[in-house]
Amino acid sequence: MSKIILALAVMASCAFAELKWAVSYDAALVQAAKEKKKVMVMLSKENCPACEYMNDVVFEENAVANEIHKNFVPVHIDIHKDFIPEGLGYIGTPTFHFLDAKGKKIGRHDGGANVPTFMGVLGKYKK
Repeated sequence: MSKIILALAVMASCAFAELKWAVSYDAALVQAAKEKKKVMVMLSKENCPACEYMNDVVFEENAVANEIHKNFVPVHIDIHKDFIPEGLGYIGTPTFHFLDAKGKKIGRHDGGANVPTFMGVLGKYKK
């Protein structure tokens, strides 16, 4: 009986994957080094329709959230409220920067994307 309850609990936690953002850029780098992952930085701003789409649709997709947590430490930076680390520029929002655990840029994606496209972006930079 306890095995059935445990299995149901595991399945329920996978069914409702939620993206857990690092509390800061520096914390993301520390966590990435510790967990041997890359960092995904999302630069955004309030009232950005594409940013809202990413948060409300793409990041709510279990496959996307699971892929991010498996390979990346995500960190969100508001371009009007937060410090933007050197070298992480943007033309518009959202802008995604992919970094190694030492903060070296390995890639960039400008703009929002649907689920299949963003899964491809994640696949490109998880290696």
